[in-house]
Amino acid sequence: MKPHRSRSLPVAALALALLAAPGTTAYAVERPHTHDEYVARTADATAPGLLPVSGLPVGDPPKIAFAFASKPEFGGGNWRLHRPDGSTLRLTRLTWSTWAPMGDGAIGMAGTEAGPELQRVTGTGRVHTRIVAHFGLAVSPDHEIVGWLGDHGAPHVVEGGGARHLTLPPVPHGRTVATIQGTATCEEQTPEGGGCTVFVNGARRVRVSTSHGIVDTIGPMPEVSDVNQHGRVTGPVSRRTPDSRACWGVLRAGGHRVFRTCDYYLASFSPAGRRVLAERSQVSWASVRRFAVLARDGRVVRSWTFDPGARRSLSQLTWEDDRHLLGVLRAHGRWGLVRIGTDGTVEYAGDPVATTDELTPYSLPLR
Repeated sequence: MKPHRSRSLPVAALALALLAAPGTTAYAVERPHTHDEYVARTADATAPGLLPVSGLPVGDPPKIAFAFASKPEFGGGNWRLHRPDGSTLRLTRLTWSTWAPMGDGAIGMAGTEAGPELQRVTGTGRVHTRIVAHFGLAVSPDHEIVGWLGDHGAPHVVEGGGARHLTLPPVPHGRTVATIQGTATCEEQTPEGGGCTVFVNGARRVRVSTSHGIVDTIGPMPEVSDVNQHGRVTGPVSRRTPDSRACWGVLRAGGHRVFRTCDYYLASFSPAGRRVLAERSQVSWASVRRFAVLARDGRVVRSWTFDPGARRSLSQLTWEDDRHLLGVLRAHGRWGLVRIGTDGTVEYAGDPVATTDELTPYSLPLR
């Protein structure tokens, strides 16, 4: 791993913001005047296009790691991790709902009868497991730091390809790690960078725990979904009512809201942090129904609709790079990884496979 210098706010400036006003953070600040130009609406852009699912060409394999099983089973299967360089790793006990590559292996979270189980797979295929009190994983924007919420609400992180395991100050009433801001490492004053900040979603509010030892609350925000390397966060900015959906927004580290949208929930920043994946899902088919890529100012770069059904679904949308999304598509009796470009191109990322049952043979990593 090449040494890096931290380029984000990240922790020092955030720590100052946290200390500036006890009991709240700069992320809680609202714009004094909210005008329509700060609201992203699909009506202001080209109407969403129907995502094509027939006659798709086959393009290159994914540029990010993915997992595949020719015989997926409930709670198991012959899963293998496929890397962009063509190498693979057997994942003998994959039951993960969320996972990420880690060094020459991987780390994931599984649901078991005993509770949430953290599973780490080494480069030799050996599996190390640990029952934890809370569910969920999170990764930093550079994908070098992976974290979870351990016992007594203490965030844990692994980094350096899995070589370092660090524990941050505990967060009261935390339910899951939402996201991590940092570059390469959470360690202080090391050649790689300058610490990290872990965002933890609770029952009604978000708290942060920093490697500087600071624990505090982010004002009234009920949750955070992602953070980019510049300290901007995504999360709901209004609650759902019987007459309206919840609105989501992007806030700067200084607290000013960049934009909000009431058409989608905001899922994740692109790798460079300049675009946002926005989705609207349909629970009945466990499928995305509408989705869009938004620019840094909330403008809709491109949007799509998808018609889910009993044998047709689109799930696991994630960023492949700044101009392409990957997703798991089930259509016409086949499962495949689909690559969706912001220029409108749609293709399979590698050959799709025939559908054998209801279980997907693909699993994309947390990004």
